Amino acid sequence: MQKAVWLTNIDSQVMNSRKNLAEGLHRLADLGFNTIYPVVWQRGYTLYPSEVAKQLAGADVLPRSPFVGRDVLKEIIELARPLNMQVIPWFEYGLMVPPRSSIARQHPDLLTLDINETTQRIQGANGELDPNVWLNPCHYRVRKFMVDLITEVVKKYPVAGIQLDDHFCFPQEMGYDKFSQQLFQQHNFGDIAPIEHDSEVWLEWGSQRLTELLQQIVSSVKSVRRNCIVSISPNPLSFSRSRYLADWKKWLDLGLMDELVLQVYRDRLDTFELELSKPEVIAARAKIPTSIGILAGLKTRPIASPIIKEQVASISAQQFGGLSFFFYETLFYEQLTPTRVSRTKSQLWDIFTTNI
Repeated sequence: MQKAVWLTNIDSQVMNSRKNLAEGLHRLADLGFNTIYPVVWQRGYTLYPSEVAKQLAGADVLPRSPFVGRDVLKEIIELARPLNMQVIPWFEYGLMVPPRSSIARQHPDLLTLDINETTQRIQGANGELDPNVWLNPCHYRVRKFMVDLITEVVKKYPVAGIQLDDHFCFPQEMGYDKFSQQLFQQHNFGDIAPIEHDSEVWLEWGSQRLTELLQQIVSSVKSVRRNCIVSISPNPLSFSRSRYLADWKKWLDLGLMDELVLQVYRDRLDTFELELSKPEVIAARAKIPTSIGILAGLKTRPIASPIIKEQVASISAQQFGGLSFFFYETLFYEQLTPTRVSRTKSQLWDIFTTNI
């Protein structure tokens, strides 16, 4: 059974030095973890030295960070090998970048817009402004950048695979930029795109553009290394397709996924298990290794150990291919703010070993 965890540099110190990494990976190995998903693409920059990123972002690694002057991915691979851990780099930000990132400021033509021709969409019932902007998955330069960026990792490093998550998407409110609208008209005999961005015509057209980009990524990755795992970690399908045009059921049918790590971030066991029983999840289990992503907590949202324990037990009882925890720091700390509250050794052993 795959037992995995996401490693991030946000609200976590584990990636900030080789020493921290060594201690963290040994800590995970002692609990039986065999797979790690370390973040490598975030906030418009890579965390490893990247010539591809440098060409577009102007820097080969995230500026003013603990990763300057290091090759953190190389360090992770070296430390994970003797522990028999799979390393699958995680391109966390997907097509999302902050509005003040170099890419967004220097290449505004590569961003997609909403119907009001703004880069930051309105989201949520309270009309919050999305803190990020989105690279246009329709644009040929964006496609080339994403393909080259991901392929670069597979060429340079002996990784087991690569992972894209729920930020590899095309938010339904976006796509009203001139480039995408002209492309829509070319594909639809001159018809303009519907104003209703939740219409089935728009959802289908946009999801197809995202699928095309994934096809290009998979083709390039597999041409370098045939057995490289393409891992996809999306939200549940109905939300994923309708809100973010990421139709991972279609990707499954097209053979574009080698591994599904479904994010099921729920507090209640009944709603958690409802997602596990969906037809598309059953279909995925019949075709490819299928794991469930569990929320171990956020900085502002602690998750109690008994909730995690019952979800782990449910996944184990239903014999899924594995599970993955978001994220490393909250595995070991039940609360991060205002003070850290550690999970006890007995709690950790009870959650992460006796149920699997």
